[in-house]
Amino acid sequence: MNTRTRLALGLALVLLMLRITRAVADEDSIGYRREYYREDNDRIKVDTDSAHIDVGLGAKLRVNIDMVMDTISGATPTGAPPQSQWNFPTFNNLYQSAYNQAYNGLFNQYTNANQIYVDNNLETYQQMTNLAAHVAQTGAPAIATNSATSSFHSLTNNPNYRRTSVPLTYMHDHRNAFAIGTPITLGRNIFTPSIAYSEESDYISRGLSFNDAIAFNNKNTTLNLGWARNQDRVKDENFTWEDKVSDDFLAGFTQLLSKKSYLTVNATTGLESGYLSDPYRGVIAADFIQGNPNDAALIPEKRPRHRMKGILDLSWTQFITPLNGSLETGYRYFHDTWGTDAHTLDLQWHQKIGKYFVVSPGFRYYYQTAANFYSVEVADFTRLPSAYSADYRLSELESLSFGLKLSYRIHKHFSLEAGYLRYVMEGLDGKTSQSAYPSANVYSFGARIWF
Repeated sequence: MNTRTRLALGLALVLLMLRITRAVADEDSIGYRREYYREDNDRIKVDTDSAHIDVGLGAKLRVNIDMVMDTISGATPTGAPPQSQWNFPTFNNLYQSAYNQAYNGLFNQYTNANQIYVDNNLETYQQMTNLAAHVAQTGAPAIATNSATSSFHSLTNNPNYRRTSVPLTYMHDHRNAFAIGTPITLGRNIFTPSIAYSEESDYISRGLSFNDAIAFNNKNTTLNLGWARNQDRVKDENFTWEDKVSDDFLAGFTQLLSKKSYLTVNATTGLESGYLSDPYRGVIAADFIQGNPNDAALIPEKRPRHRMKGILDLSWTQFITPLNGSLETGYRYFHDTWGTDAHTLDLQWHQKIGKYFVVSPGFRYYYQTAANFYSVEVADFTRLPSAYSADYRLSELESLSFGLKLSYRIHKHFSLEAGYLRYVMEGLDGKTSQSAYPSANVYSFGARIWF
């Protein structure tokens, strides 16, 4: 989630908590959260520790600090389709290769041993090579049959031969990240400059952003204007550091519709350039004969080095007095120059029970079209297109998320929260193996102190 979206959602959350928990807007707080992400079938595991600090440094200045440490490990698709779709050698392929090798070996062996007769004029070179060819033609079939039979049995007896699930590669990494923002109140403006930094073994990101929230109409309307830049360094498939730069611009507003409802509309446009490929994803070539079921011969993917994108976010929040609860609805539209269109629908209900307990069930639906250069395989490894990728995340797909969050403010200065989320992704193109798409359980626990 980019910085502008976090600011917009942060504002929405603050307004909601004002109505449900009666929190004071300028309260200082420190929060901690632990999250466990677990994909099915022992695939990817992510353990995340995050902390948030919001402290006032004066009447018109605050500081927000976010810190994240996470560890990722497990198995993820390489980009290759299941082995059942690979172009493995047939017995005839193996026999022909073994025959050529045996023939050449026997021919060379005979000529090397009998060159002396040519040198002593006991026979002509043509006579020697004719005899060598006869010897090679006589002996090569049996040698080739034995070799091809052994190789074919070794291939077909491999547990991964014709396997119907996508091959996986194992990974492990650690990330440290932080972001610091300083909201400054200047008249009707809340101006927030922010910096961010994130580091992994193969990815370093530095971010800078500015957001201006301008209050109008007796503070019933807030205009949001923002800009953010990320200057990243990425290791490519050759372990060479590459540059990646992104700029995003935000314009939107939050409108108080009544004492119990408000509307938020945000539009974002962005431009990315530089190394945008995933160095750990490859593409299989349909015409290349694969020899090892345990390890596909892949071509590193190649995505375009430029992408423009546009995002429209709409959200509406309504507090319903008879139910003592609040409904949040959201819609997000995404489009980019890679040919992807995406739609996201969010629904959340926040039910207050008693004075301090809040139960929040939620549902999210996501759909996207495929990038115009996405393909399960390339046809010819000698004539590659200008851009290609078999990363399932660029295919046509949909995902569903549903979960429950519990929040209990046991004291006016202390609260606890816990949550569970079930995430399911499914491919829709009829070509990408369903085994590529993950499903996951996400568990979270947290605490916050106000002072």
